[in-house]
Amino acid sequence: MNRTFVKRSFWTKKNAFPIAAFLTLTAVALLAPVYIKILFPLHVLIMIYLYSALGTSWNILSGYAGQISLGQSVFVGVGGYTSSVLFVSYGVNPWLGMIAGALLAAIFGWLIGKPCFRLSGRYFAIATMAVVQIAYIIVTRWEFVGGARGIYFPLKNWGLRFFAFRAKAPYYYIAFGLMLFSFLMVLIIEKSHIGYYLKTIREDEDVAKALGIDVPKYKAIAMAFSTTLAAMGGTFLAQYLLFADPDSLFMLSIPIMLLTVMGGTGSMFGPLIGAGVLIPVQEYARAYWSGSGQALDQILYGLIIVVIVILQPRGLIGIFEGARRRFFRSEAAQTKTPQREGI
Repeated sequence: MNRTFVKRSFWTKKNAFPIAAFLTLTAVALLAPVYIKILFPLHVLIMIYLYSALGTSWNILSGYAGQISLGQSVFVGVGGYTSSVLFVSYGVNPWLGMIAGALLAAIFGWLIGKPCFRLSGRYFAIATMAVVQIAYIIVTRWEFVGGARGIYFPLKNWGLRFFAFRAKAPYYYIAFGLMLFSFLMVLIIEKSHIGYYLKTIREDEDVAKALGIDVPKYKAIAMAFSTTLAAMGGTFLAQYLLFADPDSLFMLSIPIMLLTVMGGTGSMFGPLIGAGVLIPVQEYARAYWSGSGQALDQILYGLIIVVIVILQPRGLIGIFEGARRRFFRSEAAQTKTPQREGI
């Protein structure tokens, strides 16, 4: 298939404000650990960055390619358990374990993608949900990886080399870097033919095939991007918690999906916006209300999601984009030269 590329300027009037805002927020974020001395707010920010990256991993496969997955956490688990087992049992450096976990997750994604991509819609979603449930049961009963107890890291060595720190600031910067890496992935997809092909597949697979797009190939590419990023997030989460167990790594599919849907699917910053709203609510509500026994934190969490999705099905990014369009329309109307009346 012939590929037609349109050369577009990166800095335009319409995207100048988002770019400037992103650069400003990035500068503020890099300075945050210097001024925030309380540990809990730093923990919340770390979780926002991590879940933003995990949400982006789901967004690549489901938001851009249109393959709605309910099993994203299986790749988080593969990444987290691979690096954990290699580190605890064989002494492999966790950074190398992260690479190994990403490769293994990509291979596993390709293996389950071959049969699952033959399905579509709710059938694909059900199949991916079944995969994560099977993986959860296997890991829970597999004593080599710790079974239901999981794997606990020996608290012997600390520092960047061992991906283990006594303070939260190093974890903060690594999580922030992981989030930026996820943005880079999306940017590569959006600015190349891959993004156009994935969006065509999302809208109508039959049309994509008629246009000559190799649908299985580009689904596999989306799966490779998605699984790699999810596995890297799984390694980070295991190193941050200093243990890996089935509940902490294999039960994240629904939260990852919900925050992305709330922020806005098919957009670069949707997962970050969703994480920026839901993660603080989740963490602070859990801290203050989870001990009440009335599940108030879960009720509040669910209520916010329902209200926003009802008000704007495209998520929070839809609200922001609508406000931006109205702003530019009003600005254009003000600058438009009034027509003269006829003489």
